[in-house]
Amino acid sequence: MPKRILVVEDDPLVAMMLEDALGALGHDIVGDAGDIASALGHIATGEFDAAIVDVYLESGLPCDAVAEALAARSIPFLVATGGFVGQPGPCWNDRPILAKPFTVDSLEAALASLASK
Repeated sequence: MPKRILVVEDDPLVAMMLEDALGALGHDIVGDAGDIASALGHIATGEFDAAIVDVYLESGLPCDAVAEALAARSIPFLVATGGFVGQPGPCWNDRPILAKPFTVDSLEAALASLASK
């Protein structure tokens, strides 16, 4: 089932690759956010079904506020990461991981795991 997806990623190349892959899988991209403030603005509207969230944005700042806002609204999300650095907050627990670099197949599998949560 196609979903409306928010992409929270500060690397423009990775964001573009995610958007292309999501489009190829039949999903709609409702927006991309390259910083925490933009992501929180999108979350406030709640006009999407799921999100893909990079763990660290803006020169290494953790995206805990974004994960917490999504969790508070019961919006499912994938954790996109090249590897956690340090201890992630509890808002990240039990979230499906999309490891970077990703493939279309790994993205599709991670999105499918959201449906089972």
